Amino acid sequence: MLPIITKKEADLVLNQGDGLVHISLDLGLSVQEVMLKDGFVSIQNQKIPLVEFEHVKEEACYVADENILKIVAYFSEETNFYYKLIPTNDWPTITLSSTPMHRHIHISPKKSAKLMITKVTPLNGNVLDTCCGLGYTAILAAKHAEKVYTFERDKYVINLASYNPYSQELFSNKKIELIENDVVSGIMRFKNNFFSRIIHDPPTFKYSPDLYSEEFYKAMFRVLRKGGKLYHYAPCPQKTKNKVFYNRIIRHLKACGFRNMRYDEISSGVSAEKF
Repeated sequence: MLPIITKKEADLVLNQGDGLVHISLDLGLSVQEVMLKDGFVSIQNQKIPLVEFEHVKEEACYVADENILKIVAYFSEETNFYYKLIPTNDWPTITLSSTPMHRHIHISPKKSAKLMITKVTPLNGNVLDTCCGLGYTAILAAKHAEKVYTFERDKYVINLASYNPYSQELFSNKKIELIENDVVSGIMRFKNNFFSRIIHDPPTFKYSPDLYSEEFYKAMFRVLRKGGKLYHYAPCPQKTKNKVFYNRIIRHLKACGFRNMRYDEISSGVSAEKF
């Protein structure tokens, strides 16, 4: 992987005189030595001008590539989104035109993903992770499940995940099958009662209303085995206006056959079961 620099690492370099500097080049997974000398920073086999580090901004990740620092972000005319990998207190998140894909202000992406997993424990058999993103829930689920199937329809999100040190198991773990397709159509490939657990962490209703439809809920019910558990993340964008979205989700899940629905405020999601 290419070395990754954030504002934290850039400041350490800029505040150090010539000599060895100890910084992380993988978003905190490890600490390595880099050499600062005569206005250049030697990172692995690259010599990067010190002035490059002065341009590093908050809430952005940069890769050291071809002796310069390049921001891990780009605009897609195909989707009309601006994609950016941004650091947090632990695992990074992605913003799509300023909309974050993970909770990261009041709760970290790492803690949020772990909370989702606890709602479908014990994990066993086949697990469906409907919306991959950076792959955090799929990676955590694969530690216990026999097989995890995860869908990501946006190739640009997958591209950003390839830069993220915390997403690498998504591509290397043989227990994870990453399917580059829309889960709405992709779920049809699975037979009845195929999954023991389903983790449904969709984008907001504004971006993907089809992932909140009764038609899709019926498809999830079909592929979930009896005794299986579902966790459905339920964002509350209008919570401050006393409007809660999870009541609608519970109503539709019940209409499709799910039972024992419970809303958990800490994880901000609905748990359900198939009897």
